[in-house]
Amino acid sequence: MSTPAAIAQHAAAILGGNWSAECGPWEVNGRLTAPEIDTFTLHVDDHGQLCLEAVFDRFGEIARFPQLPTGQGGETVAHDVAMAIRQHLAMDESTQEGALYRQLNQDAHFSAADYSDPETSCHPNVTIAGTACFYYIDTAGVVQVSVHLDGLTEIGTQIWGEDSVPMRITLDGGVVFSSTGTWVVQFQHPEDGGDDGAWEYAVPAADAQTEAAARAVATARFEADINDRDNTTAWEGTVIRNVRLVDEGP
Repeated sequence: MSTPAAIAQHAAAILGGNWSAECGPWEVNGRLTAPEIDTFTLHVDDHGQLCLEAVFDRFGEIARFPQLPTGQGGETVAHDVAMAIRQHLAMDESTQEGALYRQLNQDAHFSAADYSDPETSCHPNVTIAGTACFYYIDTAGVVQVSVHLDGLTEIGTQIWGEDSVPMRITLDGGVVFSSTGTWVVQFQHPEDGGDDGAWEYAVPAADAQTEAAARAVATARFEADINDRDNTTAWEGTVIRNVRLVDEGP
């Protein structure tokens, strides 16, 4: 019998190792999994072709197979499915990562405002991997931006985990919020020129998600350092010279 579930079972056996297969209701689809590797699904589309899709890395359709001739078993197709999975997994990791994020962005879903039902009105939004951002103008004429991260899909959970989604928000090119990266805050006395007279502090964005918070943390550390010195008054008038956000600590 050449159902998607049966072909998935054959393919799992060919792949060997820790690969296993599960069947859906009526065996109309099959799911192949292996710990720490990936998950794939098999189903027949509206054109009668067998589709192989990846659930996580570079998710989406990766191969399709024409309808089997009458009486032909699924072993040949199962070998082709196993080969397609191996080729998919053999691709360079950096290529996989780039393809994954391109695919996520290409699959973004845009929705315009829908005010047909006053009780459940919906503002304009874009959804990527289950995370949604609403961008709209309210009745007071204020531009509102609202981010919702509680609807992560399976692929979203695979990328970011269940508890934290790294996020960075910019306004006219300046970062106003970031939960990832490192703020680098530099202090310098007006009479000291060049970099030799600069005090530099690295503040993880996880501890200070806005520039104002990073300035406050760095200022407290700077004051503590100065108070430990004998010539505290020599540093009076020192100001923050520069604040920047980098992806890696300095």
